[in-house]
Amino acid sequence: MLTDLTMPRRDGWETLTALRQLDPNLPVILASGYDRTQVMAGTHADLPQVFLEKPFRLQQLRDAVAQALARATGSGHPN
Repeated sequence: MLTDLTMPRRDGWETLTALRQLDPNLPVILASGYDRTQVMAGTHADLPQVFLEKPFRLQQLRDAVAQALARATGSGHPN
């Protein structure tokens, strides 16, 4: 699943939590134009497998998908 941090009605963190309730091993990529350090700061119940900073190129997206799939059954630590 590729989701953005900032969305109407439900932000990326709320979406991630809802998705993990459906499938705890679902690979998730959280994308944002905000700085990674700022986005990942704080306490979050769930973490994405990968954080992808926008704007990104197609190869960066491909790499993120590969990383997310590889980490899907692991601890879920973002890069």
